[in-house]
Amino acid sequence: MITIVTGKINEGKTTKLKALYHEHKIGDGFASIKKMDGSNVHSFTAIRLATQEQKLLLLHENYFSESFIIAGKVGPYFINLFTLSWVEKSIERIIEEKIEPIYLDEIGVFELRGYGYDQIFRKMIDSKLDLVITTRIDHLDEVIKHYELKDVKVINV
Repeated sequence: MITIVTGKINEGKTTKLKALYHEHKIGDGFASIKKMDGSNVHSFTAIRLATQEQKLLLLHENYFSESFIIAGKVGPYFINLFTLSWVEKSIERIIEEKIEPIYLDEIGVFELRGYGYDQIFRKMIDSKLDLVITTRIDHLDEVIKHYELKDVKVINV
């Protein structure tokens, strides 16, 4: 089964995903934690749920530095190539070990364009393991259609 946690921006999708993980104490995967600089979004950090290890994933263009190795850009955010690779390799191992559910926060515009978590999300789907993902409500139908998702349970926050 694929559980999709959905809602508007800043409505608690990540909080709900983390709560589901902590409530059941099974599975593994990643949440994306927003870092603010006052009222401005600075960055997003990928945090592995089972180990709490974290790495910088997305950086707002206003805070860009040359030391940030990018894999692409969506809107005002650059994505870190090394962190993306770390997430992908970690999830590949999770799949190999058949650990479920696999958590991933979030699937959005970047993925729908073939970037970001697109490739690893496709591997997650192909694994037939239980998944828990997040997506914004305005992308929900497109994500379901684009990835041809079946056996979906939607949780609105």
